[in-house]
Amino acid sequence: MSLGVFRSAKAAATDFYAKVVEPNLGISLLLTSQCLNSVMILTCKLLETDKDWDEPITPIQILFARMFITYVCCVLYMVITRSVEDAPFGPKPLRPILVARGVLGFLGVFGLYFSLQYLSLSDAVAITFLIPLVTPFFAWIALGERYSVLEAVCAVLSFGGILLIAKPDFIFGSASKLETGDDAAESASSELRVLATAVALVGVCGASSVYVVLRKIGKAAHPLISVSYFALLTCIICFLSTILIPGLSFQAPKTFKQWFLFMLIGLSGFFMQFCLAAGLQREKAGRSALLIYSNMVFALFWDFVIWNHIPGLLSFLGTAIIVINAYLIIKLKPSTPESLGGDATKDGYKKPSDIDLEDFVFSDDESL
Repeated sequence: MSLGVFRSAKAAATDFYAKVVEPNLGISLLLTSQCLNSVMILTCKLLETDKDWDEPITPIQILFARMFITYVCCVLYMVITRSVEDAPFGPKPLRPILVARGVLGFLGVFGLYFSLQYLSLSDAVAITFLIPLVTPFFAWIALGERYSVLEAVCAVLSFGGILLIAKPDFIFGSASKLETGDDAAESASSELRVLATAVALVGVCGASSVYVVLRKIGKAAHPLISVSYFALLTCIICFLSTILIPGLSFQAPKTFKQWFLFMLIGLSGFFMQFCLAAGLQREKAGRSALLIYSNMVFALFWDFVIWNHIPGLLSFLGTAIIVINAYLIIKLKPSTPESLGGDATKDGYKKPSDIDLEDFVFSDDESL
């Protein structure tokens, strides 16, 4: 009886894979990457709000642990395979730009990790959807790329959504307190929510700047070198911050739960990157970009399952405003003809074309 049930289940799973998963393998991999990304962000929040620590663990320590592993893996790959040109520090003319990429990458991911201390998972994720709205403005300033009225209007409207998520008392009064509940899910303090939102916005600016810097670098440096600079600079900044800033210290995991969460954040990050890279190779950019919104579905799911938290009306409206405007930008901005080719540099690399917002598929860091 049990053997027959097992065979039936196996046959059903095989049939489902052949008819549903395999024809949509790119989408399946990208959805898996976004799910793993949500697990990584969830794990970060669980570590930051874990009451078993002697003192609350800081985003700095979590970032150091994650990026130290990432940097070691990058260096090992470059040393063992010898397939990365100019490893490990990249071409000399590009090293200042790569350093800037690393520092800006730290700001981008720190903004998200810090905001998780005081904002719900869904609110923190919603703020990251500002990245495709801010990036064109920075590209216009730094690279002279096109910046349309549509992009400017959508960006301004989206910052109205940010105010709804932050819910400052001086604007919403008692309505902001009615929407906040369990401090584990989101802080009831208006001041802390505004602080978290402000730092998250700094993170958005950092992440948007990373995209501009990567366009400036183009294909003149191997992507793994860019990732290694990001990981190394993040480790250095976190280490110096721990030494120089009073009150910051590293804490070793003491319980099985803490060890498990640190292990989970590393494993989910590794497999997320693998699924994301594999999915992007198999799927068109336009469909890929739309999958960033699945991150919100996963965030809402974890908010409800872990903390029994449902966003209030203000948070819901703010998230809707940001998501709708980001969607409009991604779908309505035309792709540039140059993105199909581009001019070759004297080194044989392609010059970067205008940023095509269909290329935006986000993880919790900007290294991908």
